[in-house]
Amino acid sequence: MEKNRPLIYGIIHIGSSALSMRIVEYRSIDEIKVIEEVKKGITFGEEVFMKKELSFASIRRLCGMLNGLKQLLEDYRVEEYAVYATAIFREAKNRRSILDLIRVHTGFEVHVVDMPQEIYFKHFLLQHRIREVNRSMSYALGVNFLFVDITSGCVGLTVWEQGTLKYQQNVHVGTLRLLESFKPNQRDSQNFPQAMEEYVHSIMAPLWRAIRMYHPRCLVLSGREARIMASMMGLDMDHQDMLQADPSSFFSLYQEASHLSASILEQKYHISGQWAAAVIPTIHMYKEILDNVPVERMVMMGTTFIEALSLFYGVMKTRDPELAYMRAQNLELARAVADRFYYEPAHSRAMEQYAHIIIDAFMEGNSLGAREEFLLRMAVILCQVGKYLNLLGRSQQACRIVQGIDIFGISDREKDIVACIVYYDHGKFPSDDDEPFQVLDEHAKMTVLKLVAVFRLVRAMDISRKQKLRDVTARLLEDKLVVQYDSPDNTALETWMFEKEKELFRNVFGVDAELVRR
Repeated sequence: MEKNRPLIYGIIHIGSSALSMRIVEYRSIDEIKVIEEVKKGITFGEEVFMKKELSFASIRRLCGMLNGLKQLLEDYRVEEYAVYATAIFREAKNRRSILDLIRVHTGFEVHVVDMPQEIYFKHFLLQHRIREVNRSMSYALGVNFLFVDITSGCVGLTVWEQGTLKYQQNVHVGTLRLLESFKPNQRDSQNFPQAMEEYVHSIMAPLWRAIRMYHPRCLVLSGREARIMASMMGLDMDHQDMLQADPSSFFSLYQEASHLSASILEQKYHISGQWAAAVIPTIHMYKEILDNVPVERMVMMGTTFIEALSLFYGVMKTRDPELAYMRAQNLELARAVADRFYYEPAHSRAMEQYAHIIIDAFMEGNSLGAREEFLLRMAVILCQVGKYLNLLGRSQQACRIVQGIDIFGISDREKDIVACIVYYDHGKFPSDDDEPFQVLDEHAKMTVLKLVAVFRLVRAMDISRKQKLRDVTARLLEDKLVVQYDSPDNTALETWMFEKEKELFRNVFGVDAELVRR
């Protein structure tokens, strides 16, 4: 993007309860202007959660609505745009058919956002704003935060301690999903509020012990539900996007409203019928959180997913430095996850450093960029977690652990790449006979081959776990990658293992590798 020339683009979000579009003018992460915004309520999410698919009649209606948005983009002469879908497409069994029909009838290529990505996009904006506001307030909000983002299909809980991302957990429940766990006649019962409270507790209770370890003192609640709850508490969020609240004011609201039906909530608090139903699970989730995490203050933020998407798209396009900051925080989170299993920090950091040096030495010829290096570093951090379960088959165990957890900041496809690198941390080469490699598409397989080849070299360079190699440099000389180092120690083991592991590197990149003491 040329200096002083804004980036103009449109972002469309197909959500569970609304179809939204924003046309924005982006100059920087702190300077983004909304040119046009439209939103229409939809019921497709409820249909998918109940029937596990979207009917062809609903798909036709959705295509008609999307074509209307496409016309609006044309009216504004917006040539750059992106379309995203969240839980409604993730849950639908006929997802492929939906995507194909939308492409055929509208020309839109829809990006289906994985749940960890959905929470991550929103959190990217939230944490940036909280940091900026807290800095301007001389850190009056404290330094330990619990971010809670509730959507129609999931709940994301993210903890920052002393300015570092320490914990993240996504739970596959949300306002609409919780409601759909009960039949309509059950929701009308006078026993429903207590049943909802007990049901929420049964799902969320296992999380609190881990979260309390980080002593969060400020609870950040976001989204449309947070805006509605703030309004019910008598707080005005119509003219501001963020405000502080006392936990006691929420408990007063809970005592007053938790036993009321959706129709009474609609009348008493002047909420639309659609959102009145969402208030019931939201108020019980907030109560569950405040009962189990002793925070001193609350911050309510009305940030929506379409708002977060609009900003993140611009940040990616302009490669804003905030991306590198959050990527570093994601690696810190991976270290915190690894530390719960088995993790050797010094060994991991040495391998990360060596990986950066090697990739940087021949970046132009290997098609590995910052994102691929990030995934490799993630694999380096998580590769040892399988030892927690069993030293025998540790790579397979580590692969299964990685596949079974949500990793903040990466997609499910990228998680499969990380899991596959971990699977091949030593021993045999990647093969289509192995399930972790089989499930990848061809592009991802090539990425894995390259990253495993680099991984094997850097693992060999610290095979003793003693960080013997110092002042490491690497450079490409014709058809050979020369890695040089200084060391006062005996490095025979590292040299021998490097020689053993370089075969895959040579086969993948077409260049030899040599480890040389200066």
